[in-house]
Amino acid sequence: MTSTVATTATSHVEAQRTPMSPGVFRVVVAITAAVTMAAVVAPPSDTVSVAVVMVVVAVLGIPHGAVDHLVAAALGSTAPTRLTRSAATPIRPLRFHLAYLAAMLAYGLVWLAIPAVALAGFLLLSVHHFGQSDLASLQLDRWRQGAIQLSRGLFLVGLVLVANLAAVSPVIDRMGGFDPSAWAWLAGHTAAWSLVLVGQHLVIGLIVGAQVRDREIIRREAIAVIALTALFVAADPLIGFALYFGLWHSLNHLGVLAEVLGHRSGSAALAPRQLARLAAPRSVASLAALAILIGGAAALDQTELVVPVALIFISMLTLPHMIVVERLWKAIRLETPSGQRPI
Repeated sequence: MTSTVATTATSHVEAQRTPMSPGVFRVVVAITAAVTMAAVVAPPSDTVSVAVVMVVVAVLGIPHGAVDHLVAAALGSTAPTRLTRSAATPIRPLRFHLAYLAAMLAYGLVWLAIPAVALAGFLLLSVHHFGQSDLASLQLDRWRQGAIQLSRGLFLVGLVLVANLAAVSPVIDRMGGFDPSAWAWLAGHTAAWSLVLVGQHLVIGLIVGAQVRDREIIRREAIAVIALTALFVAADPLIGFALYFGLWHSLNHLGVLAEVLGHRSGSAALAPRQLARLAAPRSVASLAALAILIGGAAALDQTELVVPVALIFISMLTLPHMIVVERLWKAIRLETPSGQRPI
C-alpha cells in the first residue's frame, strides 16, 4: 500500500509542478482580464452576479469536491481497490460518507448556535484551503511553504472582502451578525488595507521565490497576482469570487484529481469526461440540497438570504473536503523525494 501511494504521489508531483497547463493558464488569465474590463465598462446587475455564482458553483465548484471519497481511496483509506463499482465493495466507504455528513452537520449546528464563530472559522478555512490549493505544488520546505500559502490565502480572501467592504458587509451581517463596515479602523482605510494585503504577498513571494529555480513558476505567479488583484478590485465581489473559485481554484484542483485518480486506476490521467462521470452522483445530490435551501428562502420571500445560504452550504462542504485535501498533500509531501522538488 505504501508503494502505491508513493507511486501516485511521485507521479502526481512530477505532473503538477505547474498545476495548469500553459494553454489552460493563458485562457484563464484571458477570461479573468476580460471579466475585469467588462466590470469596469458595464457593472453587472445583482441578478447577473448571483446567476454567475450559481452556475460556477454548479459546474465547477461542487464537482471539485464530489470525488473526495475516491481521493481517500487513492490514499489507501476506505474504498475498493478499483474506481469502478463492484458487488464486493466493502462497507467502509459508508463510514467515510457518514463521517463526511457528520462534519457537515456539526458545522451547520455551529452556524445555528454561534454564527459569528462559524463565519470566522469559514474565513480561516478559506485562507488555508485556497492558499494550499494554489501553491502546495511548490513543495518547498515547511516554513517557506507555510508562509507563502498563508500569504496567498490572506491575499485572496482579504482582498475580496476589504476592497469591496460596502458591498460585502450586508452579507457578512446576515451570516455572522456583525457589520465590518462599522469598524472605523477598517472602513475608513480600505485602500490602505488593500495595499497591505497585496504588498505582504508580493514581499513574501519575493523572499520565497529566491528558492524556486523554475523561473516559469515565478512568471506565472506574478501574472496570477496581477490578474487577481485587478479582478477583485474592479469587479463585483460575487463575480470576482465566482471567477477565482471556478477557474483558478476548482479547475486547478480538478486537474490534480485527474492525475491522482488516473494513476490509481492505472492510466496517466483521467479524461475530463471520466472525471465528470465520477463526480456526477454526489454533485447532483449536493446541488439538490442547495436548491432546496435556496428554494426555501425564495418561498419565504427572503431572497436577500440566497447568497448567505449558498455560502453557508459551501462552508459546510468545505470542512470535510479540506480534511481530505490536507491528507492528499501530506501524502504527496511525505512520499516525494526532496530532489524532485522544484526548488
